[in-house]
Amino acid sequence: MTPASTAIDGAIQQIRTYVARRPHSADTLEGIAQWWLGGQFPREAIEAALEQLRAAGELERIEIGGRQLWRRQPMPG
Repeated sequence: MTPASTAIDGAIQQIRTYVARRPHSADTLEGIAQWWLGGQFPREAIEAALEQLRAAGELERIEIGGRQLWRRQPMPG
């Protein structure tokens, strides 16, 4: 594993944990970096983690008021 992939994997795990504990959370990339992850990961790793979680159907990116927010993918039904 490279340091970048280790950071991405760590960010993915922490994002999953955060969303599991707070399923109605939604935030910008900057908010996720600061509040969800406590500034522990570089921006590039967080962006990659969010995109991987989106591709896996775990998160979605929505636009509200010209800002992109990330949140848990709603459950069908």
